[in-house]
Amino acid sequence: MINYKSLKFKIVFWYSIVFILAFILIEIGIYLYLDRSLHREIDITLREEAFEFVKNVKVKSGVIFIPDSVEFNEPEHVYLNDASVFFRVFDGDLNLVASSKNLKEANFLIPRPEKPDIEGVREIEIDGRRLRIFYLPIRTPEGTYGLVEMSKFEGIVQVAMGLLRISVVLALLLAVVIVSYGGGLIVSKFINPLEQIIEKADKINAENLVERIVIHKNNLPDEIVKLINSLNRLLERLEKSFKQIAQFTYDVSHELLTPLTVIKDEIEISLMKRRKAKDYIQTLNVIHKQVNRSIDIVKSMLYLAKVESGVISVNLCDVNVAELIREVILTLNHKARRKSIKIRFDCNSVLILRTDENLLFESLRNIIDNAIEYTGKGGIVEIKCEKAGEWLKISISDTGVGIGADELPHIFDRFYRGRSALELNPTGTGLGLALTKSMIELLKGRIDVVSQLGKGTTFTVQIPA
Repeated sequence: MINYKSLKFKIVFWYSIVFILAFILIEIGIYLYLDRSLHREIDITLREEAFEFVKNVKVKSGVIFIPDSVEFNEPEHVYLNDASVFFRVFDGDLNLVASSKNLKEANFLIPRPEKPDIEGVREIEIDGRRLRIFYLPIRTPEGTYGLVEMSKFEGIVQVAMGLLRISVVLALLLAVVIVSYGGGLIVSKFINPLEQIIEKADKINAENLVERIVIHKNNLPDEIVKLINSLNRLLERLEKSFKQIAQFTYDVSHELLTPLTVIKDEIEISLMKRRKAKDYIQTLNVIHKQVNRSIDIVKSMLYLAKVESGVISVNLCDVNVAELIREVILTLNHKARRKSIKIRFDCNSVLILRTDENLLFESLRNIIDNAIEYTGKGGIVEIKCEKAGEWLKISISDTGVGIGADELPHIFDRFYRGRSALELNPTGTGLGLALTKSMIELLKGRIDVVSQLGKGTTFTVQIPA
């Protein structure tokens, strides 16, 4: 059964329509050209005959005389056959003066001309046969005295054009068959890889995203190759996304399981027997701490989801970068003083950036907070900002514990916490840097990090200036 909605049918259909229309136009052009050429040959013959007649016709005192000339007795004027050429001569009042012998013997009648001074070609039909007529007035310096009519049946021309019409129709029908069948074969050759792609793509689901679309066929069109490559890249992104979702589910479950387990254990221990008030207070403090940690994880994940889904909009305004960094330092100054950490700040006070003040503030606060958190007592945190071409570059360096080379590629992953982070801040969620990276990318910026174990870390934030 033909699927009229399929791409294959539509291509073959329109291909056939265009081809047939072009074929018809070409055939019409050829037909008209041949018809005009053949009729022109007849017209030239009749015209030459008419001029020869006029030369031999004599006019005396306004009366037309037909001399006994060879021209009037040529075979085509005498015998009645397909080559016959008929003539009639009329006077000024359109009275018949003379006619060819074969016309007298013919069993048909040619209509009388309408006026004696007409000149040119006319075509009429007699008993289904087309007769070509040429009129030429008989003129002298004194005026027009009559008219010569020269005519000839088209005969062979009419038959030839009839055969040509039949040939055109048959050729058109044959062309329709060949184009439809041949077009179907050609289109099938190019559609077949698409059907293979669809078949392979239908077999790929969430459980086998590692599969890729491969067509074992040479000389594939570039568009098909590009489509296969594009679909395979899409599958790679889907595979990566599914892995991230699975990892995310695992990480969230793991991170929330710990505080929930602690809460459960504390409650079970408290219910085992009666305890003193201070023991219950201690248990509630532990539960409170674990609940807060769970809330922090959920809040961070919600905010991260909003940032990555584009729910949080960027509110652009002119921001004095130096003033914004000073506000960040003020919010963290108390934490730095407790560890005797010096914060050095070097930034041009006239650097104005058009960006989202809240997002930039939060992202810088997370980085500087981490720098203070993982720097030992008496250490240094240094903040610099400068304009570099079309970018504003903000660097935050510390003299802290540093990050191992094997850990650097993962520090922006959700819930990832390096060895040093687990030792120095076991209550952290591992979401801070993931949030920071998402916020900076929302500002169309980028963040880079270099670090060395035992010597410190430098984060570089670049925002379009």
